[in-house]
Amino acid sequence: MKIAIRGGHNFLAKGACGLIDETIEDRKVYKAVIKNLIENNFEVLDVTPDDCDVNTDLKFGVEKANNFNADLFVSIHFDKCYDKFDGPLGTGTWVCEKGGKAEIYAQNIVDTISEGTSLKNRGVKTNAKLYELNKTIMPAVIVEVCFCESKVDVDIYREKGSDLIGYLIAKGICKSVNKEISSDLPQVNLENTTNSQNNNLFKTNATAKVALDPRDNPSNNYKDLGEIYANERIKILAEVCDLKFFLPATYWQDALNKESSPIWVNSKQTVLNVDTNATVINVLTELDARYTPSPDSNRMGYVKNQERLFVHKIENNYALATYLASEGYKTAWFTAEYIKLD
Repeated sequence: MKIAIRGGHNFLAKGACGLIDETIEDRKVYKAVIKNLIENNFEVLDVTPDDCDVNTDLKFGVEKANNFNADLFVSIHFDKCYDKFDGPLGTGTWVCEKGGKAEIYAQNIVDTISEGTSLKNRGVKTNAKLYELNKTIMPAVIVEVCFCESKVDVDIYREKGSDLIGYLIAKGICKSVNKEISSDLPQVNLENTTNSQNNNLFKTNATAKVALDPRDNPSNNYKDLGEIYANERIKILAEVCDLKFFLPATYWQDALNKESSPIWVNSKQTVLNVDTNATVINVLTELDARYTPSPDSNRMGYVKNQERLFVHKIENNYALATYLASEGYKTAWFTAEYIKLD
């Protein structure tokens, strides 16, 4: 039996994003599906596109599956309905219409995922307008593993892991052709649950007022490395920075359950609010912002009496602090005796 498997979307035509990123996660799941199907002696073709626009993305997978003369087409996705949702939303599948082979595969897949994970079973739904379902020439199923914004769904997904989801999808396909899956059941990685709690230990010092792009460089010609949501907490790094509209930072990557590598964010006051934990005191005119903790340092700028700052650290007689300049936030050294911590 020949099966075409596709990971939905790509990193230029991105999918849903909530507590997890659809494109990142479906890439893990579809590879696990392929692995398990091959282990069970199916002939499998990966029809996942590279980065491209949305029209090319859809056409690529469907044409490869059709040219392969596949007996089944399965596309892996994650769903999203709300900005955020605390309760369960569940797992589901889509077919073009009911009453055919596609429905049998879809029902067995969704049942197997739900039974194997405790995700709410949303059943099989139909949509004849979806390109992957109406342009394929074989039974086709879209799998919506869970909802990206549902805290319950994502907690379950993180606990169970993409390897188990891939195994369960393959098991549902096997069941549809009266075949017992022979792959070993993947071990649930309890570290996933522990890691998802580690964000509580992630120390932050700023809030994004609007959605921000994590940038690979401090300019407007950059690669977008992910998504920082409006009202999300981030960490401005304790590094001297005199760039007009940018600061180095890190943020919590829900999809990877870890703190990001250093990135750059827009530092304008209209889009970013940096915490304050200290006040400038006993300054008659101006307190110099310095590039280095030295009286011989060049001056970056200045602050005035009673201005508020965020102090990252104090070394010897100098405090490294982020302050609001006319162009946006900057980070510099200040003489510590004129800084009073809260």
